[in-house]
Amino acid sequence: MSDQFSFADNFNSRTLRGRANVSKVTLAGLGIAYVALKIRQAWVQRRETKLYCKECQKLLLRH
Repeated sequence: MSDQFSFADNFNSRTLRGRANVSKVTLAGLGIAYVALKIRQAWVQRRETKLYCKECQKLLLRH
């Protein structure tokens, strides 16, 4: 086993292990994208609720 990490050896399409590594990285990337999207949606929703006056039922103006 070599001491250096070889990208081509670990993520190839010829071996079952290489294909499994590619699928794991793909699923991890999709999971990170999903979490980032959910965090962004929650941030936008919190920001919009701060701009809304519940007492007067109107949107507050941004400064």
